[in-house]
Amino acid sequence: MRSSALTRHPEGSIRELWSLSLPLMISSMASLFMIFVDRIFLAHYSVETLNASVYSGTLAWAVMSGFGMITAMSEVFVAQYNGSGEKKRLGVPVWQMIWFSIALFVFFIPMAIYGAPSIFSESRYVELEIEYFRWLMLFGPSYALMTAISGFFIGRGQTRMMIWLGISANLINIVLDAALIFGIKGFIPEMGIRGAAIATCFGYIFEGAVLAYFFLKKENRDEYGTGNCRIDWKEMVKCFKVGVPQGVFYSLEVFGWAVFYSMMTYLGETHITVSSICQSFAIFLSFFCDGLSRGAAAVAGNFIGAKKHHLVDRVLKSGLVLLVLFSSVTALILVVDPVDTAHFLFFEGADSIADAAMLKSLNTCMLLTFVYIFFDGIRWLFSGLLVAAGDTFFLLIAGSLSVWVFLLAPVYAIVVRNALPVEYAWGLAVLYAGVFFSTYWIRFKQGGWQKIDLISDDEEGLEES
Repeated sequence: MRSSALTRHPEGSIRELWSLSLPLMISSMASLFMIFVDRIFLAHYSVETLNASVYSGTLAWAVMSGFGMITAMSEVFVAQYNGSGEKKRLGVPVWQMIWFSIALFVFFIPMAIYGAPSIFSESRYVELEIEYFRWLMLFGPSYALMTAISGFFIGRGQTRMMIWLGISANLINIVLDAALIFGIKGFIPEMGIRGAAIATCFGYIFEGAVLAYFFLKKENRDEYGTGNCRIDWKEMVKCFKVGVPQGVFYSLEVFGWAVFYSMMTYLGETHITVSSICQSFAIFLSFFCDGLSRGAAAVAGNFIGAKKHHLVDRVLKSGLVLLVLFSSVTALILVVDPVDTAHFLFFEGADSIADAAMLKSLNTCMLLTFVYIFFDGIRWLFSGLLVAAGDTFFLLIAGSLSVWVFLLAPVYAIVVRNALPVEYAWGLAVLYAGVFFSTYWIRFKQGGWQKIDLISDDEEGLEES
């Protein structure tokens, strides 16, 4: 029997998917808004810190989000156990990912101390990038821990608490950004880009701490076994078999984008500044795609656990309708006079004012960003459905190849070698997004994901993935 949060509306309907995805969208928006706000504050601090935060922050995010994607797979197992009625097992996969998150300090601390100087040794903004990357790495496991525990609530459809939690974390980030980046005379020294990194990570720590409190409440320990904190190697291996391909793929994709911004930095100030702004909007607006993908994964995961595979198509159709409606709203930001919005947020009152040529390039690239987000949103939707079934090895192979073959290679060969304007780079990004979502659509239609069995005690189902 499914959780009550998943039975208020007709199965697989737009209302059901929306009711579950909305809190996740708001939670994701809150997390991504932290990055967006950081960049706005840094743009007003100096354009150099803005550009440094894009390259080093994207590399840091490639590492943090890759591990976070692995630990987030707890929600897939929670959803399928919930759908199959095995309530007492819900806490087991979450705890395996909690222990994994804690163990990550062994990786992140050396990465912060020794990795940062070697990675950014020849960069244009080397000192700023090292500082930003180092502080994000020091707090890195906090993000993985937060996604691990959130899987318990998302997998059961209990997502409304994520709304106020995300809003609270954002308020903390905004206050800390203002205080730490610019300083408070006589109380807090001016930290610049380091202050932005600390503020963002404290937001993740706050979310993780609150989620842990509710996860360990007595009623959850009694009903869902959340007090069963022992290491279960068999369960952990099952989580890794699903999560590692997804995490590696996501890291490689984000790392690919870091290489993209490195190439833009090489081409000049206009290329990297325009790309910094476009990526900031793309990251922030991806909250909808992320929430929709995770909501679709939770709904579909419950259907798959209950052996109702035919209802997954209904989830897909509902998701496409919601995506089209969202795109109609984002057009107001990215299509209708986008330059004024970008100028107000990133350049108004800053120490470096964009010239006319840069603003013209920005206008075109913002339009291309709109198209990119639409195609990428469809890809996220298919990804959520495939993740719910455990078909993550395909996501690893397809994603890893796509970003290098269809994005980075053309950008280098066409844009970098010929020193073309930044508009060409974002046009190729749109083509990449179109090819990417088409690949996922073909995989979904082939139907092989329906044969994967994640929650059986034997290994046969997992081997089929």
